[in-house]
Amino acid sequence: MTKPIFPTCLLLLGLSLTGDATAQQVHLDGYLIASTACAATKKKDRDNPGRIHLEPGRRYEVVGRNTTPGTHYRIRVPGVPVTELRWVAMTCGAFAPAASAAGPTSTAASDAPGEGLAPDGIELMLAASWEPAFCRSGAGQDRPECRAQTPERFDATHFALHGLWPDDLDDQAIFPCYCDQGAPASCAESHPSDAQIALSNEVRERLAVAMPGMQSGLHRHEWTKHGTCYEDDKIGPDAGADADEYFAESLAVLEALNASAVRRLFVDHLGEELTRAQIEAAFDEAFGPGAGERVLIRCANIGRERVITELWIGLAGDIDEPADLAALIQAAPPATTWNHAGSCTGGRVVRVEE
Repeated sequence: MTKPIFPTCLLLLGLSLTGDATAQQVHLDGYLIASTACAATKKKDRDNPGRIHLEPGRRYEVVGRNTTPGTHYRIRVPGVPVTELRWVAMTCGAFAPAASAAGPTSTAASDAPGEGLAPDGIELMLAASWEPAFCRSGAGQDRPECRAQTPERFDATHFALHGLWPDDLDDQAIFPCYCDQGAPASCAESHPSDAQIALSNEVRERLAVAMPGMQSGLHRHEWTKHGTCYEDDKIGPDAGADADEYFAESLAVLEALNASAVRRLFVDHLGEELTRAQIEAAFDEAFGPGAGERVLIRCANIGRERVITELWIGLAGDIDEPADLAALIQAAPPATTWNHAGSCTGGRVVRVEE
């Protein structure tokens, strides 16, 4: 999904697509009477912790559907691993409103209202870039944001926003992506970016500082590929997000990272080498013991030296403003469960020269 220094997705930034999507979901109160042994998945079209399937003839509590008229029901399967809230295709059975539902239940029914994913079931990856390294690369050096980079600019001494990616951190495939174009697609696919994104002036101004790639259209790509899936698995009034909410909450977690000992470690070692152990120790200091185990360090070879390009940080839970980044990191599984490309052992922190 990404190249070592900056996302391969940037190759698509010149393309355009009309439309602006906000994920919408509908609360339901009733039961699904299963007719077939469909897979009950954590995401709409894949990922099935425990390999759970419906039992034909059983009824399952329904807490919502993905949209109107909808393609999937959100059901509760008590006692299954990772999350009891699962998605099944609407063709897997017949829906019965709560007052008329009948038949044997899959297990004891829960009295809790269906409110979508529990906080620790919402999983994300924050991709925080060290922009000077990207701008030193062949892929970045001719981009407008890199030609204009100076030692005084924000991203010379702070982490920049690459993206905030909805992801199931219980496996090694980033999913879902492109949720406004029918069923969610594989993140390995390449789709054109939205031509326009509606952002408030306040969010746009903050984003222009923290995401210098806006000058090349990175924000349009990130919204199309990842933002359209943000909070897509939630049910109720908080389901889904528009671009303003998506980027505001992305900025909230990035700002917490930049206010931490992790950013200070990088600034204190500009032009010098940092090891994985040093970076993980800074995460533990800033966000609690074990936080460093939930981070992937991304590096690339530029010329004959190895440089640190990005940090991929696992998160789980709802993001508030300001963000409790420590709680979000601690709730995520260790990186060994979602290690897509491997963590490098360390590299140089690129300094922006005069």
